[in-house]
Amino acid sequence: MLISKKFVMVFVVMALLALVAACGPAPTPETITVVETVEVIKEVQGETITVVETVEVIKEVVETVEVVKEVEVPAETGGGDTRILEVWDQFEYYGMTAAGPALEEIHAAWNEAHPDNFLSRSVFGGGWPIRNAVELALTSGEAPDVFYSWPSGAGLTAYAREGFLLDLTPYADKYGWWDRLPEWALERNMFDGKLYAYPWEQDLEYVYYNTRIFDELGLEEPQSFEDVLNWCAVANEAGYTPIAFGNSTQWPAANNFTDMVALTGGREVGLEVLRGESKWNRPELVDALDRLLQMVEAECFTPGFNGIEYGEALAQFYTGKATAIWTGTRVIHDVVGNTPEGELDIFYFPQIYDDIPQATHMSEGSAYYIWSGTDNPDLAAEYIDFVTSPQWLDTWIEKGSTIPIQKDPIDWDKYDFDPVIGKAFSIGQGMQDLNVDAFHTTVAPNVVQALYQGMQGVLSGETTPEDFLNKMDEETEFAKSQGQVWEPGSR
Repeated sequence: MLISKKFVMVFVVMALLALVAACGPAPTPETITVVETVEVIKEVQGETITVVETVEVIKEVVETVEVVKEVEVPAETGGGDTRILEVWDQFEYYGMTAAGPALEEIHAAWNEAHPDNFLSRSVFGGGWPIRNAVELALTSGEAPDVFYSWPSGAGLTAYAREGFLLDLTPYADKYGWWDRLPEWALERNMFDGKLYAYPWEQDLEYVYYNTRIFDELGLEEPQSFEDVLNWCAVANEAGYTPIAFGNSTQWPAANNFTDMVALTGGREVGLEVLRGESKWNRPELVDALDRLLQMVEAECFTPGFNGIEYGEALAQFYTGKATAIWTGTRVIHDVVGNTPEGELDIFYFPQIYDDIPQATHMSEGSAYYIWSGTDNPDLAAEYIDFVTSPQWLDTWIEKGSTIPIQKDPIDWDKYDFDPVIGKAFSIGQGMQDLNVDAFHTTVAPNVVQALYQGMQGVLSGETTPEDFLNKMDEETEFAKSQGQVWEPGSR
C-alpha cells in the first residue's frame, strides 16, 4: 500500500514526530495549525493571475499519516526482522526542490530491494519548514533516522557539537563517498575531521531572462556592470520591470549579496568572512552593497520589493511584466514550465574586475544527515548510499531537474532536457572552484537573522552598509563565543 499525496501539509506540532502504526487505534480528530502550499488568485500590477504561496490554515486532522507520510508496506515479507526507516525530506512536485517524481522512482527500487523494511517518508516544504521541524525534533530527542535539510557550515558545526548527528566517516570509508564528493562539499559537511552529512544537490544563482522581450528592446546579455544598469534604464523606459524581485521573506536579498561579493571579492574573501577570519566590514563587501544600491537607484527591481513575496516575483516574470528574475536552480523546473516556449534563457552576472573571475554563490541545496539516536544506523547509511548512487544520476537530473554534487564533471550534453537547464548547470558547475559559499546557509542562526534584517534595511535606505556590516561582525563574535562559527573540515 503506497500512501502518497501530490501536495504535503507540514504539521507544526510534535505529533508529526510520532510514527503511527498501521494496526494502531483510529486517531482522535484534532484541530491544529498547518502550513499548506496552495494556489491563490492575486492581482499583480493590475493583472489577475494564479500564484503559489504558503499559508497558515486551521484544519481538523483525523488521519495524520495519510496526509504527510509516504509509507511502502509490502504485502508479504521475506520472514526477516522488519525495520522501519523514517526519512524526512523536501522533494516536492512543484515550486522549490521539485524532485519528488525522481525520488519516487528511486524509492520504488529501494523498496523492491528491501522487502523486509518499511520506508516511512515525510515531505516538508523547502527552506524553513524542513529546517525548523528538524531542529525541533533534534532538541526534543525524537528525530527521524534520516533527514535531508540545511544548513551545513555553522549549522552542522552546532549540531555536531551538541551530539545530534551520527558520524558518517565509517560509512564514507565503506561506500567510497570520498571519491564521489568534491573537496568544497566535504569542507562544508565535516567537523573535527569527521563527516556528518552527505551533501547532494548543488544550488547556484543566476538570471533567468525573457529572450522575446530582450529582442524587442534590442538588449543583449550584459557583459559588464555598466551593461546591467543600461538594461535597467532601457527596460524601465519601455514600461517593463527590469528584474522581478520579492524580498518579503528576506533570503533573496541575502543570496544576491553573496552573488555580488563573489564578483567584488571572490571565493577567498568569502571564505575568510564565513570562517570568522576576517571582518564583514571590509572594502570588498562595502563595494558589493554599493553596487546593489546602484541597482536600486536605477530602479532595476520591482517597486516595493521588500513587501513582495517570492512567488509574486516569479509570477511577474512568468506573465511578461518583468524582463528577468535573479534567482537560481531551486526553481528551474517551474521556470522552464511556466515561461512560454522559446522565450527563456539564462546568464550569470558579468565579471566586474579583471583580476576577479566571474563567479556566483553556491552551496549544497541540502544534505542527508543521520540522527545520532537512530536504532538503524547501518540501514540509514545504506539508504543514503542508495539514493545518491551514481546509478541514479540520470533520474535525478532528467526527472528531478537537480544538480547532484559530484567530484567528477558531469557530461550535461548527454541528457535529454531543456537546453536552458543544461546551460545553467554546465556553466555553474564549471565555476564551482571560484564560487562563494552561500552566506545564509553557512553562518550561525543569529548571524542569519542579522543578515536578513540588515539587507532589507540597506536596500530600503534605512540602514547604512557600514552599520549593517558592523552588526554582522558583532553577531559573528557572539557566534564564536558559542562555538557556532563554521570550521571547515578536511580528511
